[in-house]
Amino acid sequence: MTKRYEESIEVEMGASTALGPVAFLWRGRRYCVNRLLKYWREAGEGWDPQRAKDHECYRVEAEGGTYDLRFDRLSGQKKSSSKDVVRWKLARVWD
Repeated sequence: MTKRYEESIEVEMGASTALGPVAFLWRGRRYCVNRLLKYWREAGEGWDPQRAKDHECYRVEAEGGTYDLRFDRLSGQKKSSSKDVVRWKLARVWD
């Protein structure tokens, strides 16, 4: 069973981005990643800049469970009224 969160997180990447995330900070707690289980990209609707998406997704095993972390590759390119653009989100937690 899973639960969706879609909450902003901070992520620490390995020395090489090919290694994926090594830790993430969620709700004030730091989670060390034990291993990368899966990596995939989600892209679509590129014809409409307002709805376009390009995400790098990482399923990781960390303290307390399995987590899906999502990096929004386009968030820095979208025009936003906010100065702080969130690029990483905790998408899902697996039981």
